[in-house]
Order: sequence, then C-alpha cells, then structure tokens
Amino acid sequence: MAGAHGVIAEQIVSAFTTRDLTAFGALLADDARWGDDDTPNRCRSRREVVATFDRLLREGVGGEVVETRTGPRGVMCRLRVDWPSTTDDPRHETLYHVYLVRDGRITEIRRYDDPTSAVEALAD
Repeated sequence: MAGAHGVIAEQIVSAFTTRDLTAFGALLADDARWGDDDTPNRCRSRREVVATFDRLLREGVGGEVVETRTGPRGVMCRLRVDWPSTTDDPRHETLYHVYLVRDGRITEIRRYDDPTSAVEALAD
C-alpha cells in the first residue's frame, strides 16, 4: 500500500486490531458521516462515530480487518465481524467498509455487503 491512503489503511488496521478508539477517532474529520439519512443509527460527527464503535465493543462485537484496498477516494476494508450470541453458535459476518478520505481525514464511512460495490465506491 503506497501513498497517503496506504498510510491511513495501516492506521485503520492498527486501531481496529488494538481496539484503540482514540487512534481511530484521530483519523476522522470532525463532521465524519456513517450511515444513510434514513438509517436509525446514523452518525454525523467524529464523536458519534467513536461513540457507536465504543458501544459495539462494549456489547461484545468483535472481529478483524481481513483485507484492505486503496483507491483514489480512500480505503476499503473487508471485515470479519463476530456478533455476540446467547447460544454457543456465534454469528459471523463479512462486510465491507469504505472510508472516504479528504484532506487526510476520513469524511465518510459506507457499508457494503459485497466486494464489487465496495471497490467501485473507491473509484467513483
């Protein structure tokens, strides 16, 4: 991974691996957005994004960044998410977050369920 987006990709992976919300928050623009306007849990600021990740971690959501790709608009992370379960059979999900970057900060986080759409979002 070369260039500024490669550095941001490495910082995202490091923050997720260590569960360091302060480090992740430092990557976000003040007005970072996550989720569409019709999404109940949408975020419209760095504070809201960090608070949402904090809540998910406290609820027992785990996982890891499995792959990253960079493009002209930012960074795509393929995530393996482990959702908490009340049974012995935890629920795993693969999803894709695209982190749109402007002026060295993440301005928007978009979720995709398939890699093709995620990669296309990097190039738009």
